[in-house]
Amino acid sequence: MKKITIIFVALVSFAIAKDDKVNLKIAGMQCAYSCADKVTKVVENIKGVKDCEVDFASNTATVVFDDKKLDSKEIVDVLKKETSYKVEIQSEKKVDSI
Repeated sequence: MKKITIIFVALVSFAIAKDDKVNLKIAGMQCAYSCADKVTKVVENIKGVKDCEVDFASNTATVVFDDKKLDSKEIVDVLKKETSYKVEIQSEKKVDSI
Protein backbone atom coordinates (compact mmCIF):
# COMPACT_ATOMS: atom_id res chain seq x y z
CA MET A 1 0.00 0.00 0.00
CA LYS A 2 2.87 2.36 0.82
CA LYS A 3 4.40 1.88 -2.64
CA ILE A 4 1.06 2.56 -4.33
CA THR A 5 0.68 5.79 -2.36
CA ILE A 6 4.17 6.95 -3.33
CA ILE A 7 3.55 6.17 -7.00
CA PHE A 8 0.18 7.93 -6.88
CA VAL A 9 1.69 11.06 -5.30
CA ALA A 10 4.46 11.10 -7.90
CA LEU A 11 1.98 10.79 -10.78
CA VAL A 12 -0.30 13.49 -9.39
CA SER A 13 2.59 15.91 -8.86
CA PHE A 14 3.75 15.27 -12.42
CA ALA A 15 0.25 15.80 -13.79
CA ILE A 16 -0.17 19.16 -12.07
CA ALA A 17 3.39 20.33 -12.69
CA LYS A 18 3.87 23.66 -14.34
CA ASP A 19 6.61 24.88 -16.61
CA ASP A 20 8.24 28.27 -16.64
CA LYS A 21 7.87 30.71 -19.48
CA VAL A 22 10.37 33.50 -20.05
CA ASN A 23 10.18 36.37 -22.50
CA LEU A 24 13.58 37.53 -23.69
CA LYS A 25 14.62 40.74 -25.40
CA ILE A 26 17.28 39.99 -28.03
CA ALA A 27 19.23 42.91 -29.46
CA GLY A 28 21.45 42.57 -32.50
CA MET A 29 19.47 40.30 -34.82
CA GLN A 30 19.91 41.69 -38.33
CA CYS A 31 17.90 39.26 -40.44
CA ALA A 32 14.53 37.62 -40.11
CA TYR A 33 15.55 34.14 -41.20
CA SER A 34 19.06 33.13 -40.23
CA CYS A 35 19.33 35.26 -37.07
CA ALA A 36 15.98 34.19 -35.69
CA ASP A 37 16.67 30.60 -36.75
CA LYS A 38 20.03 30.64 -34.97
CA VAL A 39 18.42 31.79 -31.72
CA THR A 40 15.73 29.12 -32.05
CA LYS A 41 18.25 26.34 -32.67
CA VAL A 42 20.56 27.38 -29.83
CA VAL A 43 17.69 27.59 -27.32
CA GLU A 44 15.95 24.39 -28.43
CA ASN A 45 19.22 22.46 -27.98
CA ILE A 46 19.33 23.32 -24.28
CA LYS A 47 18.18 20.36 -22.16
CA GLY A 48 14.93 21.23 -20.44
CA VAL A 49 13.64 23.63 -23.10
CA LYS A 50 10.23 22.57 -24.39
CA ASP A 51 9.46 25.35 -26.88
CA CYS A 52 11.03 28.49 -28.32
CA GLU A 53 9.37 31.08 -30.52
CA VAL A 54 11.44 33.96 -31.88
CA ASP A 55 9.81 37.13 -33.20
CA PHE A 56 12.31 39.04 -35.32
CA ALA A 57 10.02 42.05 -35.72
CA SER A 58 9.87 42.69 -31.97
CA ASN A 59 13.35 41.29 -31.23
CA THR A 60 11.93 38.89 -28.66
CA ALA A 61 11.89 35.20 -27.89
CA THR A 62 9.41 33.28 -25.76
CA VAL A 63 10.81 30.13 -24.18
CA VAL A 64 8.90 27.44 -22.29
CA PHE A 65 11.13 25.25 -20.14
CA ASP A 66 11.19 22.76 -17.28
CA ASP A 67 12.24 24.72 -14.20
CA LYS A 68 13.45 21.52 -12.57
CA LYS A 69 16.15 21.15 -15.24
CA LEU A 70 17.28 24.75 -15.74
CA ASP A 71 16.43 28.35 -15.04
CA SER A 72 15.98 31.41 -17.22
CA LYS A 73 19.42 32.78 -16.36
CA GLU A 74 21.01 29.66 -17.83
CA ILE A 75 19.09 30.21 -21.09
CA VAL A 76 20.33 33.81 -21.24
CA ASP A 77 23.91 32.70 -20.50
CA VAL A 78 23.88 30.07 -23.27
CA LEU A 79 22.46 32.55 -25.79
CA LYS A 80 25.11 35.12 -24.91
CA LYS A 81 27.85 32.50 -25.19
CA GLU A 82 26.64 30.89 -28.44
CA THR A 83 25.59 34.08 -30.28
CA SER A 84 26.72 37.69 -30.50
CA TYR A 85 23.37 39.08 -29.39
CA LYS A 86 22.58 41.05 -26.26
CA VAL A 87 19.96 39.14 -24.29
CA GLU A 88 17.94 40.18 -21.26
CA ILE A 89 14.90 38.84 -19.44
CA GLN A 90 11.70 40.83 -19.96
CA SER A 91 9.29 38.71 -17.90
CA GLU A 92 8.79 35.25 -16.39
CA LYS A 93 5.75 33.24 -15.34
CA LYS A 94 4.46 29.72 -14.68
CA VAL A 95 2.39 28.04 -17.39
CA ASP A 96 0.43 24.78 -17.55
CA SER A 97 2.46 21.85 -18.81
CA ILE A 98 2.07 20.93 -22.46
